Amino acid sequence: MSDITKDELIKTLQEMDVPNTVLLEDPEITLEMIIPAIKKFRISVPDDFYAFLANRMGLSFMEADFLLTRPQVGSILPYAIGDQAFIVLLESKPSYLKIATANPLDTPLFKRMEDLFGKKIERVVTPLNAVLAVTDVSYQGPHAYSALSELVNRSPDESAYRILLPWQKAAIIIGLLIAAVLVISNPYFWLFVFFTITNIAYFVMNPIKFYISLEGLAGTKKVIYISDDDVKELKDEDLPVYTVLVPLFHEQEMLPHILQNISNINYPRDKLDVKILMEEEDTETLNKARKLGLFGNIEEIISPMSEAEYHSFLSIFHPVVIPNAEIKTKPRACNYGLKRSRGEFVVIYDAEDFPDRDQLKKVVIAFNRLGDKYACVQCLLNFYNARKNLLTRWFSIEYSYYYDFYIQGLDKIDAPIPLGGTSNHFRMKTLKELGAWDPYNVTEDADLGMRIARKKLHTGVLNSHTYEEAVTKVPSWIKQRSRWVKGFVITWFVTMRHPIRVFKDIGFKNFLIFQTGFGGNFYLPLMNLFLWLVFIAAFFVPNYFSGWFNFWPFAAIAVFNLLIGNLFFLSMMMVATYKEKQYDLLLYAFFSPAYWILMSIGAWKGTLQLIFKPYKWEKTSHGTEVIQEQLIIEHPERFSRPVTWIEVKSPDFDRGTRHATATQVGLSLGLTILFILFALIIFGVIEYKPISDHITVTQVPGLAQVLKPYHEYKAGEEVRLLNYETLPNPSSTPPPLVTQKPELTKVTPSPTLLGKNRPVQAISSPLEPGLLLRYDPRVNQIIITAEEEIPADNYYEILLGSDSGNMRQFKLLSIPGSLSIDGGENRTTVNIFRVYQTGAKVPVMNSTV
Repeated sequence: MSDITKDELIKTLQEMDVPNTVLLEDPEITLEMIIPAIKKFRISVPDDFYAFLANRMGLSFMEADFLLTRPQVGSILPYAIGDQAFIVLLESKPSYLKIATANPLDTPLFKRMEDLFGKKIERVVTPLNAVLAVTDVSYQGPHAYSALSELVNRSPDESAYRILLPWQKAAIIIGLLIAAVLVISNPYFWLFVFFTITNIAYFVMNPIKFYISLEGLAGTKKVIYISDDDVKELKDEDLPVYTVLVPLFHEQEMLPHILQNISNINYPRDKLDVKILMEEEDTETLNKARKLGLFGNIEEIISPMSEAEYHSFLSIFHPVVIPNAEIKTKPRACNYGLKRSRGEFVVIYDAEDFPDRDQLKKVVIAFNRLGDKYACVQCLLNFYNARKNLLTRWFSIEYSYYYDFYIQGLDKIDAPIPLGGTSNHFRMKTLKELGAWDPYNVTEDADLGMRIARKKLHTGVLNSHTYEEAVTKVPSWIKQRSRWVKGFVITWFVTMRHPIRVFKDIGFKNFLIFQTGFGGNFYLPLMNLFLWLVFIAAFFVPNYFSGWFNFWPFAAIAVFNLLIGNLFFLSMMMVATYKEKQYDLLLYAFFSPAYWILMSIGAWKGTLQLIFKPYKWEKTSHGTEVIQEQLIIEHPERFSRPVTWIEVKSPDFDRGTRHATATQVGLSLGLTILFILFALIIFGVIEYKPISDHITVTQVPGLAQVLKPYHEYKAGEEVRLLNYETLPNPSSTPPPLVTQKPELTKVTPSPTLLGKNRPVQAISSPLEPGLLLRYDPRVNQIIITAEEEIPADNYYEILLGSDSGNMRQFKLLSIPGSLSIDGGENRTTVNIFRVYQTGAKVPVMNSTV
């Protein structure tokens, strides 16, 4: 072999009309590296070249078809040997090993093999594509099985292969049946009980979320702030191999973008191991990958590169086809890609991601500083199309709060972090020890974050952003949110299979935060819809719900959740927007509650889907960038064949300081004034008389009950905080739903009572038979008579108002019975209410005497 030279091989390739041999002329490519360079640059070489090489070296040649008839030989040696050393073991004898190799020039490798096995190595030359195909096919089955079953086999209690254990199923079914029976038996009381439980859960969870958010607002740990100067001090030769996993599914439009974005990362190209993961059934994405040359035959080139430059561009990308299986999830694809990776660190990027150029270098520095106790580094996420429409604005505001405050707060207090679906970086060794991702969990990042915490490992947050494409349409957004929520539900149930064990693993503080964060991420959005419906209904039928708020402690909890809870999170959204210097989004942050309703809808969809389609991956549509295509005809001599030149347009980033326009400021001020007026009305500061006779605007439900002890104290009355008798009880019956004012009174003259030239007015109520109101002008008395019995725990409350503004209050407790009241000196308004056991007050009479 000593007489074979690199120049001779290049000349031979040129004589065979092999294009782009100029890439092999690099002085750093030695003779032994010619074949690896052919694979790296995806240079199409005919089988005759390998036959020539075998003949030139005096070795046997094996046709590709003959090797492909024996695919089982590809799994005898480890996958990396076939994929990187290009050899397949054909035969093992006591005195020699017979191998098929596509690179017989690698003399140092065969010398090491002889020393390792203590045998002579007999080489047979075969085409490179044959070796790679045999290796790939022989390992498809084992890798596919391992990607789906490794975590199940190793730690079944940590896998969502079975989402619910028998005792969990039984508890849920029995609980739902009991709740249904109770609500059917007495909907008024038991809905009150569930409403109370929900409010108490909010009351417990909200302060914890407040604490975490405020800790995040104070800043993260300084050790993971990596400066530009730190990055400049790194030497390329000291950097490790870095694996980048890019799972794609029906995202052919975004494939050129993610290739371009990853190629722009500032990291040595020979140390990047980028796996483009595509499902076998996804023919659209696979066809796009073939056109772009990921499998060797280039039909499309990303402009403005020449063909040789494009071959060099493709050298870092390695397509991986995931075999078909019943379960097709992102974590399964990543597990499969992990089996074929060679990096010391690994990260996931989604198809639409646009990471910071220095992100990988910053992560390497961070891991070196943080030590082995840190298994993961999570980068910050936000969107580059935040101002596409109203939905993307709200989505961006949510991300700013979640990653700038909440996640950083969790990091600061060393709590379990629910990882983002992208830009989470791992130590490869530690990730494999953890069992990698759970293929049965559709929010695999949150699940892995919890398993990291249970193993006493940590997750850090790095000052590096990855920008994503925000979903621009509500249906797609609902799909994405429902998948997230479904994954959080799965993670919570899987983790809570053994709650005592989890408590011991992570401690009291983190156990509580887990219930609040992971559990709250699905529980709170689910219950939000229920609470908002009750809140809105209380304005339209206040008498029906008034009994729920008569117990002061509960009223205080409900009002705290409604006012303090919502105002806090609203403030956090606004502060996060301000911190990001997105001043024009402040107006939209102000109306985030409308976005929270969408979150509840997504949560309900995901939870219900868990019953029927627990492992369904709700695919989110991406790809709003413009791709312009045109045939290259101006300079055909630059290319070996006709190709399509595609221009990938980089996204327009909406980041950086953005000032509000005059229109936005004016609109914001106008809406703010309207909002303040509305708040003054519902708090009773400003009187509001509704246009409709059927809807009455009242104060915030429960607010009057919360303030009642204060008013009692101010009036010198006895203050009662725990008025247990006002609580609804199982024997309670709901008050009638009165949505209109009672019909006004019928006046009939009485012939027996005359005086002062005025008849005595006798007024009856159509809503309360037997209830009469009379006024006797001779003695200036208002006489109220109740002639028919009503339940013993009910009574009538009478409010008398005069033109001077004085208000008098009386109660008619003895029924049947009557009550005589001094008529006063002016015209008097009489309002009579029937008060039920629950405390509900229903107007039954309204008149003036």
